[in-house]
Amino acid sequence: MLTQHTSAQQRRALNQIWNAAGEYGFDPLFLAQTAGGAPDLYMNTIVGCVRRWYGAEMPRALFGAWAEDRRQAMLDDLAWLALEHAVFEREAAVRPALAELRLTHARDFFAQEYKLSRQEWMAKNQLVYTMQAARWRSVLGQRPPVMTPYEKRLSDALACSGALDGDALAAAVRDAFARFYLFDGTARARAPLRLHFDGKWASAMTKFMPTEIVHTDVLTAGHHASGSGGGGEKLDIRRARFKLNENAETDRAYIESCFGRSLYPPEELAAIEQQLCTGVHAGCHLWFTAGAPDPARARSGESQRLTGEAALQAERNRAAYAKDSTLYQNAILRLAEQIRNCIQVHSQVETETARSGRLDSPRVWRAAVVEDGRVFLREASDDRPGFSVDLLLDASSSRMHCQEEIAAQGYILAESLRQCGVPVRVTSFCSLRGYTVLRVLKGFADKNGSRKIFGYFASGWNRDGLVLRAAGELVKSAPLERRLVLLLTDASPNDSHRIPPGGAYPFGHDYADRAGVEDAAREVRALRQKNVRVAAVFTGEDRSAGDAAEIYGRSCARIRSMDQLAGAAGALIRGEIGGLAD
Repeated sequence: MLTQHTSAQQRRALNQIWNAAGEYGFDPLFLAQTAGGAPDLYMNTIVGCVRRWYGAEMPRALFGAWAEDRRQAMLDDLAWLALEHAVFEREAAVRPALAELRLTHARDFFAQEYKLSRQEWMAKNQLVYTMQAARWRSVLGQRPPVMTPYEKRLSDALACSGALDGDALAAAVRDAFARFYLFDGTARARAPLRLHFDGKWASAMTKFMPTEIVHTDVLTAGHHASGSGGGGEKLDIRRARFKLNENAETDRAYIESCFGRSLYPPEELAAIEQQLCTGVHAGCHLWFTAGAPDPARARSGESQRLTGEAALQAERNRAAYAKDSTLYQNAILRLAEQIRNCIQVHSQVETETARSGRLDSPRVWRAAVVEDGRVFLREASDDRPGFSVDLLLDASSSRMHCQEEIAAQGYILAESLRQCGVPVRVTSFCSLRGYTVLRVLKGFADKNGSRKIFGYFASGWNRDGLVLRAAGELVKSAPLERRLVLLLTDASPNDSHRIPPGGAYPFGHDYADRAGVEDAAREVRALRQKNVRVAAVFTGEDRSAGDAAEIYGRSCARIRSMDQLAGAAGALIRGEIGGLAD
């Protein structure tokens, strides 16, 4: 019964389905919400009635037949038109209010047309839209839209009779899909582009091409999976459309095998996801880890290979640092001096009792009575930093060509802060299979653990907005109240998991380019409103410089080479320290 970690809106939708089904506590395969996120009463009623009339197995087998097919979203929508027609014919006589709900749903369908941009219209599946428009125009008693003969016949075929039993109805849907060349019974996943290189070519190409070490027969671009933190199935709830429930156990096990077990127990992680994986991040997952493997879980061949390559990259990182250690040590000294001086400038001046200084008249009696010579006052400066830093390193595959440099930059920043007594935690981030992974390389308690940062490696994608949301969760465990989040980034958000339909994107959108930049900028503003300072060291290309400025504003410093790090980062951190002291 999926009520513990669902929102109020989702609980309303579940109750609508359960009420229509006359059965409570089951986990429906589909959930309907409007573009604004509110439960769609009519379609949720239809979902429940399908359960009541045809049971659980018929829809599960029907929609499962084309699960993972490249046309799955289109087939889902068309199948629901067929089921809706059949269920309405069955229910209308015994549920008079259903006719009015159907009319309202039809009106709402056309009302949303006026809110769509040109890009959103282009993104919509035109066959699905034509079939939906024909259905809802018919409900409203209006003339059908202009359709080809093929579309007219398909529309008629999707008007399934309510007299059919479950098996016959499923057969009618499958037959319609076959007759109109939509689905022949064999699910065909979208084939990924694969280029195979051997020897030196393989080594060279992995430096310049984004790659992921994954099960290619499982991972597909735009794959959306969902799972509960405690194992078992959980609803994959999407806005403004239906989505088949999928079991994410395989993906979750893969993430854990590759990156290590979660820092949070399943129930707590599920609650965090429920709070943070909303809006443009609905359907995504989070994984907080320190890289420690679960000794009770068997390692797969893929994860063992990733572990080996990560260990090899760590060796490269350490070797590259050792090669230019003199340059890097000088950078640490320069940066630490700048930070230390700034801390002293902004330190709090306190007055304390002393044996010399300015006479404190009310305490003079203590010298004669209790032989206490501390009858003077003097000013003392508290040089303790009074703030902590969370350093976040972009570890997506776009950083593969400069992993050694990023590891060195992270080490320099962390070690400089540590030498000044600033508590610092270093975390790398990437996303894979819908999971945004935050891997803690050095914790606050690791007083001399900066060398662990050389365990940095890059893989996968980067969903910057969700990382920033997760940073808001991370900083809750910071040892001091004043907190700075500092990112080392190329300011190019890009994730294979699409933005789900809803809000500004009624038909979904790729998480990239403007959508990704705007989301990241929004999350930076949200963190700052919570009194968390956010700044970035930008290491990307010229084309992304404007995006970096949009996301981070003036709290962004660009470096093009390692010798610029101390100066640029020093100026940036000094400005943030000044802000923290205000």
